[in-house]
Amino acid sequence: MRKKIWWAFLLLLVTVTVILTGVIVRNHRHLENETQIPRVTQSNQRHITIKQRNKFINKISTPAVINFEKNRVVLPSVVIAQAILESQYGTSELYKLAKNPFGIKGSYQGQSMTFYTHEVEKGKTISVLARFRKYPNLQAAIMDHNQLVHRKFVRRKNVLSYRKTTRLLQKNGYATDPHYAQKLNRLIVKYKLGRYDLKALNDN
Repeated sequence: MRKKIWWAFLLLLVTVTVILTGVIVRNHRHLENETQIPRVTQSNQRHITIKQRNKFINKISTPAVINFEKNRVVLPSVVIAQAILESQYGTSELYKLAKNPFGIKGSYQGQSMTFYTHEVEKGKTISVLARFRKYPNLQAAIMDHNQLVHRKFVRRKNVLSYRKTTRLLQKNGYATDPHYAQKLNRLIVKYKLGRYDLKALNDN
């Protein structure tokens, strides 16, 4: 009788050990995969200098102005403000690895990368896994952004008010952040980005 009890106990012990080992291995693999997937933005971003900020704004402003002169779809001030906000002045992993300064999800010509990102759902900020478009260069990203904003969010040309444009972006769901338009407006005012709108309009 004791022998049977001992064997039953040993079998139970082996079974529990196998199950626990499986759980540990599975969790370890999950953690390995999670650490291999980058986040769109990192929490330990270094301080952005004035030189870095101005260099990034100049890099975005030139193609943004040219695009508006050609198609009059998205004001340069809005393009620059979105790039600043979404890429943290070009320091985000999404921008560095995928040339995507606007946080645009999906794929571009079949190219995409997976990142962890923050979304707001029912007033709470959560971390989610999402696919983002990977671009060959900044020019392609800005042109694609113009087309996307025109098609899905602003849906008209010659909107000459940046406040109206940012309001339409938020209203039509460009971002889940309920303060998205307000943040863009603040950046436009803070860095006087309206001067690029005037340049695009006056050059025509």
